[in-house]
Amino acid sequence: MAKFNSFLIVIAGLTLSLSACQNWFGSSSDDPLYQDTTQSLAVQEWSKRINKYPDNDDYRYQRGMELVKDKKFKLALADLNKAIEMKPANADYVVSRAETHMALNETKLALEDYKTAVEIGPSNEDALLKLGQFYLFVRQFDNGLNVFKKLEKVNPSNTEGHFYQGMLHKESGDTSAAITAFQRATQLDLFHYNSLFQLGQLYANNNDTIALTYFRNALLADEFSDEAHYAIGLIFQKMGRKDSAIIHYQKTIDINAQHYYAYYNTGYVMLEQNNYDRAIEHFRIAVKFAPEFAKGHYMLGLSHESKALYDKAREHYNRCLQVDPNFDKAKQALIRIQ
Repeated sequence: MAKFNSFLIVIAGLTLSLSACQNWFGSSSDDPLYQDTTQSLAVQEWSKRINKYPDNDDYRYQRGMELVKDKKFKLALADLNKAIEMKPANADYVVSRAETHMALNETKLALEDYKTAVEIGPSNEDALLKLGQFYLFVRQFDNGLNVFKKLEKVNPSNTEGHFYQGMLHKESGDTSAAITAFQRATQLDLFHYNSLFQLGQLYANNNDTIALTYFRNALLADEFSDEAHYAIGLIFQKMGRKDSAIIHYQKTIDINAQHYYAYYNTGYVMLEQNNYDRAIEHFRIAVKFAPEFAKGHYMLGLSHESKALYDKAREHYNRCLQVDPNFDKAKQALIRIQ
């Protein structure tokens, strides 16, 4: 019996020694991701560091951000919560947690975190920018403008701050203030694509041809912008410069092969030029990518009617009315060719 007790003591000693060794090398059985080979290599690497240094808040944060990249938001939140628990005064950590809540559509929790981040770091430009963006997202325009005014005091040269001020003014219907804010952004960054494009849109809405200059400058900032080429094509079409319009619609399609409005507008121009076959070809592609596009079906009907292909015309007029029963032109066309 004495020998048996001695054996138990030896086993207990070995167990304690193994436990001590594990602690010495930093093994952390608390971490559910440790040695989880289903995670990405980047996550696994951070897990090894966390296992060795479990009290390092930055390691927790970095792994959380890798999990966000992998769209594993719940797991990411666990790490971000731990990082914030270790270092509650880090505004960047709180902003990242807010972004993760947004990815999970947890907007109330996101707003709480954005506000907390600004309280922690009143001069933190990223925290101010994200809070202002949130107010734009939920259409609380006055709150958003107040935040961006604070950001402007912190850094008058924050280009994104001026851009989002412009967006808030635009969405609230103050076009003049929106233009001023977007122009301020382009003064700070000549090739700020988003501001250039927004200025182009605002001037185009007023049929001011200066819009062409802004859209062209937007293309200098991003030569692969399908929306800028499309916008230029639309202006040329309205000006009656149909060949120039088609050139830009084609460039739109070269960049974005599924841009059904570019096909539609090209078809429209072709129909005006009595090029019925080409018009039909483009309208067909438009409705292929947008089967519920009532105007596309109507124009297919009109193109076939122009070729005296009345059965085909009826087919597309009827399809138009299936999509939009109130499409009066299609109703009138069916009466016309009955």
